[in-house]
Amino acid sequence: MAKIDPSRLLAVATWLVVLAGLSVARAAAAGGQCACGIRQSTNQSVVPGEQIEPGEWPWQVGIYWWRGSKLNPPDRVCEGALLDPDGWVLTSASCLRDARGVLLQLGGMVGHVGLVALQQRTEGSRRFQVENVTFNDELDLALVLLKVEDDWEGMPICLSDEPEDWNALYGKPTYLLQQSHRHKLGGFEIVKLELERDVICYGSTMAVKAKALADNHIKLKTRGTNYQHTARGTPLYMLKPEGWTLLGISTKVQSSVPGTLCQPGDYESFLNVNLAAVHQWIFSEFRTEGDDSVESSTE
Repeated sequence: MAKIDPSRLLAVATWLVVLAGLSVARAAAAGGQCACGIRQSTNQSVVPGEQIEPGEWPWQVGIYWWRGSKLNPPDRVCEGALLDPDGWVLTSASCLRDARGVLLQLGGMVGHVGLVALQQRTEGSRRFQVENVTFNDELDLALVLLKVEDDWEGMPICLSDEPEDWNALYGKPTYLLQQSHRHKLGGFEIVKLELERDVICYGSTMAVKAKALADNHIKLKTRGTNYQHTARGTPLYMLKPEGWTLLGISTKVQSSVPGTLCQPGDYESFLNVNLAAVHQWIFSEFRTEGDDSVESSTE
């Protein structure tokens, strides 16, 4: 009989306990609603380079911030993904801070769920005031709680319930939405990028391959595409059997690939939200809703 390594057995048992806890937390946070990642739109096609239509991406969120009059364009626009039907949104922490690293004032902050274009009301989209923000600076992530005062329940994006089998995902397309001025001011269009094993980093005299999945980040090759580099909480999506699933969030916390040889536009880095540390932090915040530890306005 083969000898069982006690340390490996303990590691497997620990991970199963974590998964069980996350499943219970998700069910509790969602009020028993298990549906996620379902596009509530008659147009079920995904056409890269085309402007999105109302209802196509119900979990896509724009977080606007005004310093002055709302008759003017927003001073800051961050992007994020709806994680919970009651109004929890995941985005980049650095996008919600000013140059001094201080949280932007909640009084001028609005979350627009299911948006098609900035400041444009469409069927299936809703705007809410931001109630609270809590940060994880180590991961450069922020959880935004929207102030939902009626019976509205949004359609959240799915999160993976177990570690991803990346070998099964390589070569498959991933999608994100970016602001576009080609169709109408403030509109969003779909960008399709393929998840590959390696990205190419171009130097002045050579090109170097680096692993696309390393150091907790997912790196996508963007050289030669129209994708605009951002670190404003842009979500990275993939269609999986259980529904559309969140793979990553663009953040400023990036590892070198390999540092000095990288040129702007070679690749874009997304924090891998499938990490156990990310899930544990997210669901611990769900359970502490209304707790004084949640960071609020710095006004």
